[in-house]
Amino acid sequence: MSSDREVIALDAWGDTLPDWIIVLVQECDRSSQNAVAQKIAFSPAVVSQAIRNRYSGNMRSIESRVREVFMSAPVLCPALKTKIESAVCLQYRRRAETWTHGSPFRVKMIRACRACPKFNKSDEE
Repeated sequence: MSSDREVIALDAWGDTLPDWIIVLVQECDRSSQNAVAQKIAFSPAVVSQAIRNRYSGNMRSIESRVREVFMSAPVLCPALKTKIESAVCLQYRRRAETWTHGSPFRVKMIRACRACPKFNKSDEE
């Protein structure tokens, strides 16, 4: 049986929902829209607008966050020289915004994250 959000998404997006919208709907149904919004660093209103295909901002930024947080595709971290889950990458990028110099590892990650092309993408809305 379909959830109310899934019905709304199908009405808005058509018969073929993007995979990230399916995940967004499932995560909202599993917990709450507010909890999902907090995890992807958008407002609950933006999450609702994305599900309804009515968000007038950069929809790719929402897609990127959903993929990073809930779909967690591996990405190559230039600083660690290994693949890490995109959710972990997002955590490092968020920390790089506020971290202060405290240890050699933090300094390395701050510099690497701030120089990474994905760092500036995390601020798109």
